[in-house]
Amino acid sequence: MKHSKILLLLAVTFIVIATLLIFLKPNNVKALVQDNAVTKEQASFNRTDSIYPRHNLTLSKTELEKAAKETVLFHEIQAGDLEANTLLPLAKSGKGMAIRYDQNIIETKKIGDEVRFQMLEYGLNRSGEIVEIEKIDDDILRWHGRFQQGNPELNFFTITQSQKDQYTIMQIYTDKGNYTAEIKNGRGIVQGMDEGVEDHELHAHDH
Repeated sequence: MKHSKILLLLAVTFIVIATLLIFLKPNNVKALVQDNAVTKEQASFNRTDSIYPRHNLTLSKTELEKAAKETVLFHEIQAGDLEANTLLPLAKSGKGMAIRYDQNIIETKKIGDEVRFQMLEYGLNRSGEIVEIEKIDDDILRWHGRFQQGNPELNFFTITQSQKDQYTIMQIYTDKGNYTAEIKNGRGIVQGMDEGVEDHELHAHDH
């Protein structure tokens, strides 16, 4: 009887040791470390995601990182690419600089971040810093910024954006002139404020 108990105990001990050896193989240990690293990375990403002005950004991690790294707000395109957006008030005059725009770039910008306005048609290529972010309502945000060049009282900008409508209005003030950008669905136009659009037309959209 005692001999049988000893054999049973040895068998159980052998099974436990064998199980531990299988579980703790190098590959399994490596997998555990990788899983733990992924969990930590995801937790870190979730914390980072919460620092953006809008908390409901529906972007993948790759899209978010790409937008956050980009500083140039828009790029010039051919005027013909604006045909789908001819209802924009700024497009009525047929003047100005046609642009393409990714609204996620400004969505990822916080106070202290840098953005760049490349408006070569107007001889302007300036960087600015976000100094305030204003919540207009549950959908519309407004970024306030100052240009790094010139008197800050004369060189500043605002960007008012509706994520739901994919509609953006920019007011850009510089010592070289004042400009407005109007953008819908990623396409828009930049004009000098004296190039043909009525002020009340813009303010009708500038929530």
